[in-house]
Amino acid sequence: MPSTTLPPTGWPLLADDLFRLAHHDTTGRPLLHSTVAGLGLAAALLAELALTDTIVVEHDQVFVIRHAPPGDALAHTVLDQLVGEQTAHTVRTWLAFLSQTSYDEVASRLLRSGHVRAEASRRLLIKTTIYVPTDANVAAWPWARLSTRLRNGQPLNGFDTVLAGLTLAADLHRHVVDGIPGNVITGLRQLVAKAPPSMRLLLHHTEAAVGDAVLTGH
Repeated sequence: MPSTTLPPTGWPLLADDLFRLAHHDTTGRPLLHSTVAGLGLAAALLAELALTDTIVVEHDQVFVIRHAPPGDALAHTVLDQLVGEQTAHTVRTWLAFLSQTSYDEVASRLLRSGHVRAEASRRLLIKTTIYVPTDANVAAWPWARLSTRLRNGQPLNGFDTVLAGLTLAADLHRHVVDGIPGNVITGLRQLVAKAPPSMRLLLHHTEAAVGDAVLTGH
């Protein structure tokens, strides 16, 4: 199957693939708590900017180093938010802020691209929206790609290394690597630890933020 991570603009859609991993590939049922999903997707949106050398993370703070408008509309919005602040903020501050809207914004990007359709769902008198994949093969591709490469001991490219790191940070890796020996997980953590400094810091703070959210129940 061809890669679904890059649109015609060439933008690395990390958040789209993480969204796919965080949902059942046919029903669209969420696999993560909404708070954790929001933090993971917020990190993925920042990672898209880091991968394209638009931002760097230094001393636990996010700095914009390139102001050229991204080809992706959502990335452009996130960059505008970063640029709009007079002073640099910490990764944790940006994760908390972006996580408030990241789920809906990434879902909207997938809706616009035709990869999901929105369906209303009602449970215990609470109305929610489920984003059902329009093509189960496309929805399952990130999982199949990571799982196959990890099982076979194949190297991961830069994009998939970050994606795998995001699954670790969001505690989603158990779904991706179900049944894979523990030494593979250890190797994956070692691989992520060799990622560029900005990405390592971003993933570290994301995992810490997720851990705090789980502990506090928020």
